[in-house]
Amino acid sequence: CSTGIPFDGGLRCLCWKILLNYLPLEKALWSSLLKKQRDLYSQFLKEMIIQPGIAKANLGVSREDVTLEDHPLNPNPDSRWNTYFKDNEVLLQIDKDVRRLYPDMAFFQRPTDYPCLLILDPQNEFETLRRRVEQTTLKSQTVARNRSGVTNVSSPLKSTPSSLSEYEVLPNGCEAHWEVVERILFIYAKLNPGIAYVQGMNEIVGPLYYTFATDPNSEWK
Repeated sequence: CSTGIPFDGGLRCLCWKILLNYLPLEKALWSSLLKKQRDLYSQFLKEMIIQPGIAKANLGVSREDVTLEDHPLNPNPDSRWNTYFKDNEVLLQIDKDVRRLYPDMAFFQRPTDYPCLLILDPQNEFETLRRRVEQTTLKSQTVARNRSGVTNVSSPLKSTPSSLSEYEVLPNGCEAHWEVVERILFIYAKLNPGIAYVQGMNEIVGPLYYTFATDPNSEWK
């Protein structure tokens, strides 16, 4: 694959999928496996982006959820707020890397023909990954407790207009290819907390995503 598989006809994409064990050798199983994997990915989106986004929105408006046991300053590792802040820290690093993914290629800045409607539906009221960027520029607060038992929250400096321009995205309903890569890496980090995200993973996923996303067979994009 790395030394000359033709790109025409989707051969390169197909070979990588087989070598990466994404597809089995039995061609008859490909269609059913594709549906199974897409359903699984949709379930990951619901569990790791949509449901936490709904919970975050509820925590912000529901008085009964703002308790002594679970609040933004709670350093308990099991706190939903603590998990939210830690996720933001990971998302911040991913976002910085994928936005400058292969800057010499315009591909990753272009809108995909297959945006994730499950997340981008304009009627959705939950907090998506994009809204985290727009509302907080992904600057999550760091919560720590000193020896005296006092909880400290460190907040970054307020963003300037010039720094905000770095976070411009496509209009609602559209999704750039780099945003898809961002979502893939975030889901991976959530599924693999021991590894999470390491700088440079975007450089690994980028070529694979480009190969898959440019498959001439629309069924496999």
